[in-house]
Amino acid sequence: MLSTALFIKLHLRRANDKPKIFFSPTKCDSDEDYQFYAWHPGCAAATKLMRNDFSRPAVLTRPLRGLVLLRCVGEGGYFLCNPSTGEVRPLPDSRAPLKLGSRPPYYFQVVYGFGHCSASHEYKAVRIFSDEMDGAAPSCEVFVLNGDTPAYWRPAASQPPMCVLEEKNPAVFLHGQLHFLYQGDGGILTFDVGDETFGWLPQPPCPPRKAPLRMTELDGCLCVFRGDGYSRRCHVWLLRDYAAQRWEKLCCIDQTVWPEPERMLLRSGWIAPLGIFHSGDNGSQKKIVFGTGTCVVFMVDLYDGGVLLPEILFKPHQSIAGDFDDTYNYPAIGIFQESLVTLGISTEDTIFSSPVTKAWLDVLKWLPARSVLHASLVCREWRAMVTTDRFIRSHAALHARSTRVMFVSDPIVGSFTDLEDHHVNQPHLLGNRGLFRCSQPCHGLNLGSWNLRDYLYNPTTRYLESVHVEVFERDASFAGRIALGYDYDIDDHVMVSLDYEKKNMETRYYNLHCHVRSLRGSWDLVNPPPRPVAIDVMPAYSNGKIYWVVEPKLGPCSAVSQLVAFNTWDREFEVLQGPPCSNFASRRVSILELYDSICMACYDEDKNAIDVWRMKDNEGAWCVECCIELEEFSPEYSSQRTTLLSSDPVDGQILLNTGRSLGYYDPKTATLETIYTVGDRVGDFGFCPVIVQDSLVRPFMKQTD
Repeated sequence: MLSTALFIKLHLRRANDKPKIFFSPTKCDSDEDYQFYAWHPGCAAATKLMRNDFSRPAVLTRPLRGLVLLRCVGEGGYFLCNPSTGEVRPLPDSRAPLKLGSRPPYYFQVVYGFGHCSASHEYKAVRIFSDEMDGAAPSCEVFVLNGDTPAYWRPAASQPPMCVLEEKNPAVFLHGQLHFLYQGDGGILTFDVGDETFGWLPQPPCPPRKAPLRMTELDGCLCVFRGDGYSRRCHVWLLRDYAAQRWEKLCCIDQTVWPEPERMLLRSGWIAPLGIFHSGDNGSQKKIVFGTGTCVVFMVDLYDGGVLLPEILFKPHQSIAGDFDDTYNYPAIGIFQESLVTLGISTEDTIFSSPVTKAWLDVLKWLPARSVLHASLVCREWRAMVTTDRFIRSHAALHARSTRVMFVSDPIVGSFTDLEDHHVNQPHLLGNRGLFRCSQPCHGLNLGSWNLRDYLYNPTTRYLESVHVEVFERDASFAGRIALGYDYDIDDHVMVSLDYEKKNMETRYYNLHCHVRSLRGSWDLVNPPPRPVAIDVMPAYSNGKIYWVVEPKLGPCSAVSQLVAFNTWDREFEVLQGPPCSNFASRRVSILELYDSICMACYDEDKNAIDVWRMKDNEGAWCVECCIELEEFSPEYSSQRTTLLSSDPVDGQILLNTGRSLGYYDPKTATLETIYTVGDRVGDFGFCPVIVQDSLVRPFMKQTD
């Protein structure tokens, strides 16, 4: 009975006889304090609703039968949520939409909305991409929440006219229409959720101001308002007559006449009307309830003589643990509606509910990643399937050891070219434009550094994201400043950043700082490693640990080589003894993963040889893996300019790179086969090869302030 449509409808109507709001702190000292809270006027304290596992959630829409659209500002992504039941549904391809990628054609703006079609009883999420790079028309896509077809974005029945819409202005659902606010003063774009056609409404006659226009629903009408706590004035208009498109100016709130305590408390980058109270005879008296970016709630009486002084209704920081920082464009407060409406089964369960889809998963997961990407263009069903976490995990498990060589053409845009293509076309050589350093692949991703900037890549899917850390303003120009690893416990990549505040090779004094984050988390300051890391040696990851070579010219002197290891699970550093390389302090070394173990290469220029040491069981004991004698292969290969890239998982051959030639060295036969060389065709220029893992991993980093 409790799950029937009739009971849910009756409950929805009777449980919401008074307006309520819900909100969440932006920062908390304890994970247990991250909660959503509900409050209504006349209530002495707020009540807990559900746990807040988002990163800075923004309430984008008013409740639609209890369901709201949230934007995860910190981590990215859009979610449909019922705060009453705690049910959450992520919208696919919304953390970093493919149409907002780094390669043209792509769009700069995307705006979302959420509506309901009463005729088909379907909930629809809608998004519009606009401001296209090449000047093409905007693109509209629809996601049907409870439809019969596999849940994925599809093109709308019609496409919008030329317009530019901003993400910070989500659509407002009213009268069966989604309303999108044009950038500037162009008007309001309407979208009929039923037949998926577009229309247009004029904006109210707003005077030009620095504060942006915003839109919401108020008193059952479309509402446009302009103002914030810094411009000191807030204008509010209502579209009282929707058919005649007649706007009415409801009020203008002047904060300059407010008493100083109220003015300072309500100073915020975001102030918006939340609802209207009707009181008096026949509801003739009206009071507007406003929310602020700090979740403080106040009310003004439209019939208090025109002064519109605020009455503070709720100050969350007085009763709830946590901070309520000003959220500016993305409010952490919204209207709450008690509801038992369900979001249905998850998107992934919907996709794999079909036996045919399950069968195609078992077929497509065997294909290389690039072939899977091509197959995703066959139909929406396949595209929905191959973008799920279930498929990506299945594909990664089969192709974990599948690697190939690619050349870096342009690190800034993430341009990589396959080795096979370089045999046909002359490669884009980096030459003297800067030194590009790139890690070995770590669960499908590579971390690269170019001209003091760092990037996260998946060369197979052309994924690129810049890694920005404010702390790298002291002395960050060294090879191991950012390292990439993986934490199996949280199923996420981990980055470790190191920067020297001070270092002096003559006095051996140094001051090292360390920050750690997962891609879905934030940078956290942790205790630095107990030994300094080498400034010219790239770190390496293997079996749950990230390794750096200790800098022998800083800190206490050591008679033996040492490594620093960081455990990605417990976030702890340890110092390990390195291999017994002779004259290690004066020899060039590198550290990398070979044969599924961490290895160190010691380059002996006197003997023109490379000693390769392998750590046994990752516990600090070392053995000689091989000694690569290069005299026979000089001058093309020499210990002075040759580096190790990887080992072949099948036959154990080691890939050597000189910047102008690539060759596989066979430790069993001591032979070397060159697979690519530029020879003397390009003067002093060289190439930069990268080992790439065949992967569909396309994460989205949480952007930090």
